[in-house]
Amino acid sequence: MQVARLTPTEESELVNEVHINTAEIPDFVRDNLAAATLDLIHGILRQPGGREALDAKTAARRAGRSAK
Repeated sequence: MQVARLTPTEESELVNEVHINTAEIPDFVRDNLAAATLDLIHGILRQPGGREALDAKTAARRAGRSAK
């Protein structure tokens, strides 16, 4: 797996797209990322107002895509 290194000027650039070649992600890394993501989502949902905050973020993301 090759990792692209960014120069300091590129790290601070804002981008609209992220490209990830998922075929290059080892299975154990994928599984760890999936487990961490689920833990994060469950933690958000356990917080008071968490469901509403998550729903608002989802709606904003969808509205942004629809506007394009």
